[in-house]
Amino acid sequence: MELHTDLYLGDSKEELRKLNDNCIDLIVTSPPYADQRKDTYGGIPHDKYVEWFLPISEQLLRVLKPTGTFILNIKEKVVSIIPFATKLAA
Repeated sequence: MELHTDLYLGDSKEELRKLNDNCIDLIVTSPPYADQRKDTYGGIPHDKYVEWFLPISEQLLRVLKPTGTFILNIKEKVVSIIPFATKLAA
């Protein structure tokens, strides 16, 4: 059995676009904590993180084979829910 491994280093939004559809067997990622990386990502607020990450996740899904495996590591971060609860109650 031959094993072929490629590692890609760069901005995922750029690197993923270079790959063909359904070509990856395994994706392991720990997306950046954009709210804590202001110099690199512009300081994405926690309530905008999903919106920020969705375009990247769409590309991940596009390149992942139907039989592929996707592992997403996101460290928990406690954020006050009071502003969200206030919006829901309004």
